[in-house]
Amino acid sequence: MYRLLFLALFLFTIPFDVSARAVKLGDMKSQSQNMRLDSGRKQSKITEISCFENTDCQFYQECVALRCESVCKNSICAQGTYCVPAGKDTPHEFKCVECAVNAHCSKGFFCSAEYKCEKTDPCLNAVCSPAAPFCMPKPYKTLPYTCVQCLENSHCPPVAGLTRSCVDGYCLFNVEGNLPAGN
Repeated sequence: MYRLLFLALFLFTIPFDVSARAVKLGDMKSQSQNMRLDSGRKQSKITEISCFENTDCQFYQECVALRCESVCKNSICAQGTYCVPAGKDTPHEFKCVECAVNAHCSKGFFCSAEYKCEKTDPCLNAVCSPAAPFCMPKPYKTLPYTCVQCLENSHCPPVAGLTRSCVDGYCLFNVEGNLPAGN
């Protein structure tokens, strides 16, 4: 009995800092990490808790050791493939893909929305005149594309009551001998 009483008195005489705090889930600012207590000693670093399970994190993150971290942080993708979040339909999962950004593809290719390296469309940034407003991905002299009047018959409205057809990118009148045989 006296031992217990002595132990209690001993514990009350030892100086120590006591601070209580609540931790809210989510992104907590670490502003209290460098606060000084009244005694002048630095407060020990407080571990930030942002989750207890995956559903506490964004769809592209997972709960690892009570923290929301990218699903790609510890992913194992084969060499030459890259990790991306699987998507909102399958939250907290990742998939390995051919590319994640354009820099992962060879020159002349871009990373598509399906994470595949695809050949760059030369018509994407084409500048065509109003007389030939349509672009075909066929090289013309120094350009990687060709500007044409039409791509299909609906691009050729009738002129003075005469119908026209789209032939090799040009609107031609439907006059005998004007259209190639078979059209």
